[in-house]
Amino acid sequence: GRRRTSTMRSRSAVGRQPYSRRGSASCDRTSGGSGEDGSGELTRQCRLIHNTSKHVNEGFFGRSENIRSIDRRHSLEKSFEIGSVIGKGNFSTVRYAVRKKDEMKCALKEVDKRSLRGKWFFVENEVEVLAGSSHSNICLLIDAFQTDSFYYLFFEYAQDGDVFEVVRRKGRLEEREAQRVIQQTASALSYLHSNSIAHRDVKPENLLLFGNWKVKLCDFGLACTVLGPLSRVCGTPTYCAPEVVSQSGYGTPVDVWSLGVVLHVLLVGQAPFRSTDRNGLFKLITRGQLKLFQYPWTTVSSNAKHLLRKMITVDADVRLTANGVLEHPWIDT
Repeated sequence: GRRRTSTMRSRSAVGRQPYSRRGSASCDRTSGGSGEDGSGELTRQCRLIHNTSKHVNEGFFGRSENIRSIDRRHSLEKSFEIGSVIGKGNFSTVRYAVRKKDEMKCALKEVDKRSLRGKWFFVENEVEVLAGSSHSNICLLIDAFQTDSFYYLFFEYAQDGDVFEVVRRKGRLEEREAQRVIQQTASALSYLHSNSIAHRDVKPENLLLFGNWKVKLCDFGLACTVLGPLSRVCGTPTYCAPEVVSQSGYGTPVDVWSLGVVLHVLLVGQAPFRSTDRNGLFKLITRGQLKLFQYPWTTVSSNAKHLLRKMITVDADVRLTANGVLEHPWIDT
């Protein structure tokens, strides 16, 4: 009874988390580097989008019917009390907000259309994907509006920030904590994959916390319906699967690889593949050689390490599915 079997719905939603409780905004720009300094220190990373790479077989929504047009931002204040800035990105500002009718806490993401340079479809696509999704481990998009110059997206407020902040603060998680994070994220991925949707940017920064280790997946800007082998190089470099960086054609299994990298980070506080430059990082990823014999791996259970190896498997056909992760003994106990 761990997996949700709910179907895609026609309206309502999920969303991205561009902030944490400390007010930092997750990056919403194309990455200029790998985000790794080679030291193993955990740092927030921006996602990578190669617009020059092929983007065949991607089911993207060009326009969303779930974004309501308004004349000006002031119109939002009829329904929402809009507060102070809690985060900033290259394209956006995030504010704390409260929905007046029920005092629901929200995060309002204001996206400047001009800074998107015509790539509006990433925002429109995210809204449309989330409007058709319903799962307890996917963050809710509460409402969406637009003017000629801005998008205004209201998401549920994650009072406990994101998993990245917790790992950076604690250094590493206890196994029972990591198990809860992985189980809930795998449940969300199982739901998405059953509907042929790949998320393509699974990482600790995109896992929100809502109290007592309740986890919700967010940031669906790169999500797409998989219509066939995908080729676009995108995601966050450290978490990219080998078939993404090699441009050999990929699908939903890339999300399980990324979740495996997340598991590695949760258990020991650093990613499995680290390099001072992106090319070096990608070479390590395509080799996919894990080193789990030295401290602190000696303190990690054999079941956890077994699951990790099954997720970080170079051959996507052999790699565990999201359902397989949920059925693994380390999770299903």
